[in-house]
Amino acid sequence: MKAGKRVPCLLTSVFCLLTPVFSASAADTSLLAELQKSLAGTTNVQSEFIQEKTLSLLQQTVVIKGRLAVEQPARLSWQVLEPIRYNMVLDGTVLKQWDETTGKVQTMSLAGNPVFKVVVNQLRAWFSGQFDLLTQDFDARAEASTSTPTIIFTPKEGSFAVKVIQRVVLTFREDRRYIQTLLIEERTGDRTLMTFTQSILNAAIPPAAWEVKPHGR
Repeated sequence: MKAGKRVPCLLTSVFCLLTPVFSASAADTSLLAELQKSLAGTTNVQSEFIQEKTLSLLQQTVVIKGRLAVEQPARLSWQVLEPIRYNMVLDGTVLKQWDETTGKVQTMSLAGNPVFKVVVNQLRAWFSGQFDLLTQDFDARAEASTSTPTIIFTPKEGSFAVKVIQRVVLTFREDRRYIQTLLIEERTGDRTLMTFTQSILNAAIPPAAWEVKPHGR
């Protein structure tokens, strides 16, 4: 895969189809509003993640480990540490990426790529809890039957996502302040599970998180 294609591929596989607007019962709406408010109170996040991509055809699971940092209103860092190093840093409308394979830093402007700009804006809204800013491809149902509330997103008929996604399941931490897991189930049978651990909320983010090229590389 060419380095220039890594970011769109990454965001598509994890984020760009997560574009819900809520069509729900009154009880669901109340819980959704509560969860959105909880996320909206988070100005920045640092978290480790494990992404497990299960390929049904090959009966194989690919595991990616890394770190995520989000700083409102417009900074995001996505660092993959295993199995190969890859960094993506978004600052305003400028996105930079570095990968271990090429050792090169690439820069792109969202202003010149309207489709990618939409994807990134959805990503920002997702992590800040601004669900009402996202587009209308999914219906949502909230469940609070356990200590960790869950939102289940189902693609609407006629949407682009319905061709690819079976459902998306978002589970919150017990304190409801941030995301614990994100599960994407595709119509092909493939599954992507992201688990966020050691999340730190509203604390200063180290400057190294915004360095797209690691030291010594």
